This record gives sequence, structure tokens and C-alpha cells, in this order.
Amino acid sequence: MQRFESGSTIVRVREYIPVTCPYCGEEGDLDVDETGASRQSYVQDCPVCCQPWQVELTRDRDGEWNATLRTGDE
Repeated sequence: MQRFESGSTIVRVREYIPVTCPYCGEEGDLDVDETGASRQSYVQDCPVCCQPWQVELTRDRDGEWNATLRTGDE
């Protein structure tokens, strides 16, 4: 999440990673929790087909996030 200060107001900008569902092939975005660890694993359902994704997020040395999605049987 990036923070921008505008006068006395702090504006937070969420980071999103474009992904493709490994089940139905629909494109979407993952919302990244910037306050979390540099390596995160969790399960999230596809917003289109409702199948569970196994999500692994990693942050590289430059601060860029990368996502890997797997099906439940991988």
C-alpha cells in the first residue's frame, strides 16, 4: 500500500496484482496487504467460478509483489 500525504490528509493506495483463475481462466486482481509479511500464503475463492485458489504472494528486493495461484489439487 502506498501512502500519499495531501495537506493534512493521508491517502492510502492499495496495490493490486493482475491474476488469471487457474480453473475458469477469468482475469481478476488480487488485493495485496502491504502490512503483511514479504511471503504470504492463503486460500481465496475465485469471484467468478467460486473455486478455491491457493495463493502465494512474495515481495522481491525491489518491493514488487508477485503472485502464484494454484488449484486445490496441485
